[in-house]
Amino acid sequence: MLFKATAQKTIIFPLLLLKVLLFVQMFQHDKIAAFLLLFAILCSFLSMFLRYEFQIDKDTLTYRTHILRFKVYQKTVKPMDIKKIAFKCLSWKAKLAIVRVEKGWNMRISLFNPPNVFKELETFAGEYNVDVQKTSDYKILEKTS
Repeated sequence: MLFKATAQKTIIFPLLLLKVLLFVQMFQHDKIAAFLLLFAILCSFLSMFLRYEFQIDKDTLTYRTHILRFKVYQKTVKPMDIKKIAFKCLSWKAKLAIVRVEKGWNMRISLFNPPNVFKELETFAGEYNVDVQKTSDYKILEKTS
């Protein structure tokens, strides 16, 4: 099953406006600082178009990152490469799952739609005997949702 998420645009957009205002002031005084700020503005602008995909297949987990339509990053993991899956609480109402792998970067799964990604991930872990760790906060959040 395919799950999708996007960047937090409500947080990024006001910061982008602030950086543009700072750029206008910095350009008059220091050229190197203005260049670095311009680079930060470009990165912030591109982050508004970030899109994440997490796919649970029969025997693999795949995590992809896209900017616009271009795939920037992809990682596919088989069950034998997974150390454990840690379920945590991200905020008061948001869940987080971290797929810890043997080699490479771990996969952080949060704010994906549809929200049944955590149940599917637990089912996947149960099928392939992957170690699952749940914090007490997550267990409480799991009961309420």
